[in-house]
Amino acid sequence: MEGLNLSPLATVFIFTAINEAVVEYIFGNVTTLKPYLPLFCLGTGMFLAFAYHINFFSLILGIESSIPFVDTFLSGFVISRGSNFLNDFAQKFLGSK
Repeated sequence: MEGLNLSPLATVFIFTAINEAVVEYIFGNVTTLKPYLPLFCLGTGMFLAFAYHINFFSLILGIESSIPFVDTFLSGFVISRGSNFLNDFAQKFLGSK
């Protein structure tokens, strides 16, 4: 295992921000869908991870999975949870809706 590579961390943040922006733009103003926004984030995060073949764990930690699908699947979770944290941060500290 090599040292920590910081450029993939920037990639994580970029995809997290993209995911958050897409979900808020499409579903953010529909008040009846607010409780389901984490599920929409999960779906779009998974879509982004599989569409771009994102493998954060192999990039950041240098760990190769014997099943690349699992790495991409978990990367989708990281993207979706990161966008939820970004949404919470924006609501709390930036006064966003």
